[in-house]
Amino acid sequence: MAMARQVSKKDLEVVLTQAMMAAKNVRAQRDRLLELHRRLQRHKAAAPAPADADADARLGELGSDVIKVYYLGLEAGAKMLGSCVEIAVESNAIAAINIAFALMPDEQLYDALLAQRLPPRPTTQAHAFARLEAALLAVKMLEEHHLPRCVECLVGGQAPVPGKPAPDAASADAEGLANADRPDAAAKKSSKPRRAASGDVHKALDYLRRANKITNLAVKHIDHAVTVLSRFADPEEVARLTELADKHAYLGVEISQPTTSADPSTD
Repeated sequence: MAMARQVSKKDLEVVLTQAMMAAKNVRAQRDRLLELHRRLQRHKAAAPAPADADADARLGELGSDVIKVYYLGLEAGAKMLGSCVEIAVESNAIAAINIAFALMPDEQLYDALLAQRLPPRPTTQAHAFARLEAALLAVKMLEEHHLPRCVECLVGGQAPVPGKPAPDAASADAEGLANADRPDAAAKKSSKPRRAASGDVHKALDYLRRANKITNLAVKHIDHAVTVLSRFADPEEVARLTELADKHAYLGVEISQPTTSADPSTD
C-alpha cells in the first residue's frame, strides 16, 4: 500500500481555513440542537392538553428550528468538510473515501462512527484527514436522516433534505416550514402542523439526543484535525487563517429562542 502524501502548502492553507470555519459552523449548530432538545423536554414534561393550540404552535416552531439547524446550518459545514476531504483525496493524502461507511444504513453508521477507533493522539496529515472524513460522514447523516426524521415526528409529512428533491404536495407541513426559512425562496404559508402524539414527541427527543451526541463527536474530530494540520503550517499563517475564519465563518440561522449556554453534554 502506498504511503499517504502530504498536501501542498497552498492546499494546506485552503484545508485549514475550511476546517476552521466548519468547526465554528458545526459547533454553533450543536449548541442550537442542545437548546432544542431542552425545549422539547420541557414541552413533554408540561403534558399539554389534546386541544391545546399553543402546544401545536410550539411543536411547529420546534420543527422549523430543527430545519434551520440542518438545512440552513449544517449543510454549509458539510460543504466545507467535503472540500477538505476532496483535496485530501486528490492529493493522495488519504487513499479514498471510506466506502464501507459511506454505504452503511444510517442507524448502523451512527453506531459505527461512535465505535470507530482513530488514533487518540493524531500526529500525521493522514490522521487529521481521517478525522475530517469521519466528521463529514457524521454531519451528512444528521442532515439526511436524524434531523429530518425528528421534524417528521414533530409536524408530520416529509421533511426536506439538502440536495434531494423537495417534498411533494402531500408533505405540505414540513415543506412549508422549510420554505418559510429559506432565504432564496418566498415564504410559503404551510397548513397548520398537526399535533404530534406523545409517542412521536418521544421519538423526536430520541432523534435529537442522538443528533446531539453525533454532532459533539463531529466537533471533536474537526478540532483534532485543525490542531494537527496547524503543526504543518507557519504559526503566523495559522494566526492569519484563524482570524480569517473568525471573520467569515458562516454560523447558520439563529433559532426562535437563541441558545443561552453552550452545554457540551449529550445526556
